[in-house]
Order: sequence, then C-alpha cells, then structure tokens
Amino acid sequence: MNPKPCEEILDDANRGKLLLNMRRVILHPLLFLRVTDPFISSHHPACNHFDNHIITIGKRKWCIGCTFNSISFFSAMIFLFCVWMISDTFFVRNYLFWGGVILSILYFLVSASNITEERKRAKVGSKFLLGTGFAFICWAILLYEGLFTNLVPKTLLILILYIGFITILNIKRSFEIFKECENCEFKMRWSKCPGFRDAACRLIDQDFLHSETLSENPE
Repeated sequence: MNPKPCEEILDDANRGKLLLNMRRVILHPLLFLRVTDPFISSHHPACNHFDNHIITIGKRKWCIGCTFNSISFFSAMIFLFCVWMISDTFFVRNYLFWGGVILSILYFLVSASNITEERKRAKVGSKFLLGTGFAFICWAILLYEGLFTNLVPKTLLILILYIGFITILNIKRSFEIFKECENCEFKMRWSKCPGFRDAACRLIDQDFLHSETLSENPE
C-alpha cells in the first residue's frame, strides 16, 4: 500500500501528474473494478452534474443509457421471438428493417433536442426507441433466407453493427461528459472534483494510481 495518505498525495501542490499503474490493473482486474465502483455500473462521475444520467435501483447506481438500452433490446428480441413462434405472418423484413432505422433516427433527434437532458423520464423513454429499433434491425437480418439459416455470418453482421452503435454512443457520451466537466468549476481537475476524488483516493490506496516523480517529469 502507498505509505502516504491519499488525501496528502492529492493535495500536494508539488506532485506530478497522477499515473495509472496498468501492470497492476492487468494483474488485479477484479480488485480494480471493486475499487472503481460504482463506475462499473454508473459510467458517470458521482456528482450532481450527472444526476440526470444515473438511476438508482436498489442500492446501486446504474447508467440510464446502458441499462435501458439493454433492457429494451433484449425485451424486444424476446417479444418478437414469441410473436414469431405464434405466427410469422407479421414479420416482413423490409418493415422490420426500416422500422428499426426510423426508431433509431427518432432516438437521435430526441436526444439532439435536449429534452432528455431536462427530464429523466424522457431520457429513459428515448433509450427504448434505440434498443427496440436495434432489435428490429437484428430481426430483419436474422430472417434473411430463414431464421436459422447462415446464423454465423448473420451473427457476425449483427456484432459489427452493435460495435458500430456502441462506438457512436460512446463518442457521444464522452463528448457530453468532457463538455460538462470543462464547464465545471473544477475544470477537469480530477483530484479536486468531488465526483472523482473519492475514487482517485481509493485507487491511490490500492496502488493503482501514483504521482509522477521528478525524474519522470521533464519540467
């Protein structure tokens, strides 16, 4: 463990940058996840600037986007499968595909309108648009030449689309977080920010973070 109290390290005006010990992260990934909790499920800083991005279920904080995107996607996939088992009459691939595209576009339009930034319920509802829309697109792909035909290439295509969706959403989320943090009074100084300070302190105590030494700092 680090011999200096974490608060003393964070408040030291003469210290260098805080550096992440990647070797220790790789060797102790589960400990790292426990130390960074609740970021493992909330995905946002623990401060009031991001209250509208987090929902509390039980005693745990969850990221609204990831949680309700996942819930809506898997719920829609299961629902569509149940309907398909009863009757596949309603399953027209073109309708499913373009319905999914329209729902996804609606999500981005609603998100761009900033309504979701002001109302948590609107944010939750918008995630159902995206999750359900992506489920429709997935079903349109799966139904090509029969549901159980060529499952490997279909699954690969769905995985590629999923990675694309996630990449776009993560870029969007990162931009929003950095914009919010840059406008904050702490100006992205994580050692001072109350949303990151506790986590930074725990990371220092467990030797996942350390301050840059003078020999490492060319200045």
